[in-house]
Amino acid sequence: MKKSALDRDAIGYDSLSQKEVSARQNSSLTGLLIAAVITVVLFNVPYGYYISYPFSILGTWFHEMGHGIMALLWGGDFIKLVMYSNGSGVATTTSYNAIAQAFVSAAGLMTPPIIGAALILAGRTQRGSKIAMSILGAALIISVVFLVRSWFGVLAVSLWGALIITFAFKLPVSYKPFVVQFLGVQAWASTFRSLDYMFSDYAGSLGMQSDTQSIANILILPYWFWGGVIAAFAIVMLLVSLKIAFKK
Repeated sequence: MKKSALDRDAIGYDSLSQKEVSARQNSSLTGLLIAAVITVVLFNVPYGYYISYPFSILGTWFHEMGHGIMALLWGGDFIKLVMYSNGSGVATTTSYNAIAQAFVSAAGLMTPPIIGAALILAGRTQRGSKIAMSILGAALIISVVFLVRSWFGVLAVSLWGALIITFAFKLPVSYKPFVVQFLGVQAWASTFRSLDYMFSDYAGSLGMQSDTQSIANILILPYWFWGGVIAAFAIVMLLVSLKIAFKK
């Protein structure tokens, strides 16, 4: 059966639209990868910290909440979360055995890439993007009410929560997927917020041992080994989530 000119035009239009969609996906994927690299670099070069400061605060929240949630999962307590204006933070938790403490220590560095991957996958659809941002924004606000116990933390976490909830409901729908995936990349990158911290036995300004050293104290192998394992885990999480999210 011969197709009319109108049918042929429609087919051509559909084909062009598909190409446009593919081009936009490739552009978004490239943009997210570039954002990931730039963020990690900024976190680890002189003065780059000042540019990435707002995301550093959000990264600290992901990190410390990871400690606290893991403590709860192992039957311990998440007592409070204190955040400081220099971007650092401390989660006060209790654990009832050494293995649980090793998991609690690891969760600070492993939770951000897990949350990051979840946000990247949520960005596959506009509805998923809105739901993910709503949940994240609500979690930030709830943590202020029940856990955050420093004036800076209350202010900073509240602002982030309000901003993300605003994005969820007020941002044009076409922008939501990229925004939630960008937040996912920022969450992921916060694992590498300080390579000195991941691959050292000392937590710098806080005067405490690093998470990787805490793991090493319990699981014998040296801190740099656990730093490498966590770094590899984070990279795999990013690549797998991006592959799934942008699968054609």
